[in-house]
Amino acid sequence: MSEPKGLIQLINPINKEQEKAKFLFDPLYNPQFLYDQHLTQKDLEKFGVVSNTYIKQATQILKTVMTTYGSESVFLETVEGLVLSRERIAEVTQKYLELNAIDQSVRVRFSAYAISQASMKGNVLTFRMPAAQREKRIQGTLNHEIGTHYFRTINNEHQPWNGHLHEYGFHPHHETEEGLAVLHSHLELKHPYLWFAALYYVLVYEANRLSFSQLNQFLKTYVDDKERRWNMCVRVKRGTHDTSVPGAFSKDQVYLRGVMHVLKWLEQHEYDPRPLYIGKIAAEDLEKAQAQANATWKIQLPAFLQTPEQLQKYKEEIKRIRKENGL
Repeated sequence: MSEPKGLIQLINPINKEQEKAKFLFDPLYNPQFLYDQHLTQKDLEKFGVVSNTYIKQATQILKTVMTTYGSESVFLETVEGLVLSRERIAEVTQKYLELNAIDQSVRVRFSAYAISQASMKGNVLTFRMPAAQREKRIQGTLNHEIGTHYFRTINNEHQPWNGHLHEYGFHPHHETEEGLAVLHSHLELKHPYLWFAALYYVLVYEANRLSFSQLNQFLKTYVDDKERRWNMCVRVKRGTHDTSVPGAFSKDQVYLRGVMHVLKWLEQHEYDPRPLYIGKIAAEDLEKAQAQANATWKIQLPAFLQTPEQLQKYKEEIKRIRKENGL
């Protein structure tokens, strides 16, 4: 018996390819998406209400990148490097798993049906095919999916609140989870612009005001690849049936919102993220969690946080990320 589909699967249009063909033929066409089941406004706002709180910061990051590189394609090739082959992705990932002593625990798979470029579910790391991982960014992807999500998950599994967050009165942990992961995905980059977090934040805000075709036109300012524009517009408009009307799936604002949330917490705690690895909890619940945590479990940390020297380097990198992005 297959397990029930989660929201991220349900909100993926089942007629995406047919609507794509219509849209690419006529850029003024607004796709009419179909889904496995009816989706509500509550579903679209599961990760928060669409906001403009950080529009100024997001727009400034986009402006800096555009001024410096001229186009997204040049930015990606210059800062993140060339796209890697499946074999090279597997090789780099294997080394990362061995470095973290989890090569016997984590399984890696490649799928043409994956929604995200890379995602971690349980102990399975999935890369979407065709490959979209880049040579200078792959380490950051692994820091994001494994070094953050996976390690917080395995620690969480040994805590009494595992599967019972509501009973413990804990807040949703999405902002802390994704904010920390986004920051960690930029630790290895020479120019750590938070391009995707900023772009998606702005895009969700605009999608909530514009139709699909208008959103695509807006996105031309930042994204010069037609295929990527389509995918991005689908990503923030998914969940909507008639995309000629304003409306957005708010999830992608959680990344920049989370970054701002986590940076504030790190500033107040000497830029030491290790306590946040106690489990999949929100930063504001840390003290409550520490008081109820499993005292016999030794918190597992990723390799980039295991020594005093690595922690010091981490603190310097986070401050550099903050400065480069004007945050």
